[in-house]
Amino acid sequence: MKQRIVDRFELNIARVKNLVTIYQSTLAGAGPGRRSHQKTDVLRAAVVLLHASVEDALRSLAYWKLPNAAAGVLDQFSLVGNGPAMKFSLGALAEHRGKTVDDVLKASVDSYLERSNYNNTVEVSGFLTQIGLNVAAVNHTYPLLEDLMKRRHQIVHRADRDEAGGQGNHKVRSVSPATVNNWIANVEAFIAAVLAQI
Repeated sequence: MKQRIVDRFELNIARVKNLVTIYQSTLAGAGPGRRSHQKTDVLRAAVVLLHASVEDALRSLAYWKLPNAAAGVLDQFSLVGNGPAMKFSLGALAEHRGKTVDDVLKASVDSYLERSNYNNTVEVSGFLTQIGLNVAAVNHTYPLLEDLMKRRHQIVHRADRDEAGGQGNHKVRSVSPATVNNWIANVEAFIAAVLAQI
C-alpha cells in the first residue's frame, strides 16, 4: 500500500511540474514585466493540483491506517449509514448483519473520508496524530505548506482576485514559477517525511 501511495504521489507531482514547464516553455515569454493572468493561470492550475496531490496522499494514508486506529480515534467517526450522531442504537447495526466488525469500521471511516479535506496545517497535524505519526518530524515544512494551502483557497474560492485592486494584470494576484517550484519541493519534503514514518 505504501508503494502505491508513493507511485500515485509521484505521478501527481509530475503532472504539477509539467504545468510549470508548459508555462516556462510556452507562455512566460522573454523580457521583464508581469505576465497576463491568462498566461499565469497555468501556474494557478499547478497550485490547485499541487494541493490536491497533498490531499490525495493524506487521504490514501487515511483510508489505509484509520480503520485500524485506536478506539479513541474511531470514536470521532459515526457509524456508516447512521448520520452525524456519534451514538447509535443496536438497531442501527441491523443493516450490517453478516459483515465483520473490521468491514463496518472500514466502511464507516471510508464514508467519513469521502467528505474530508485538509485545508490547513492544523487539520494536517490532527490527522497525522490520529494515525500515530510524529508531527515534529514534519512541521519544518508547515510554513510553506500553509502558504500553499492559503493560496489554493484564494485561487479556488476567489479566482485569485487581488482585493487591493489595480489595473490590467494587477486585478489578479501575481504568481511565479519560482514560488510554485518552492511549494513543489516543500510538498515533496513533507510527504517524504510523512512516509518515512510509515
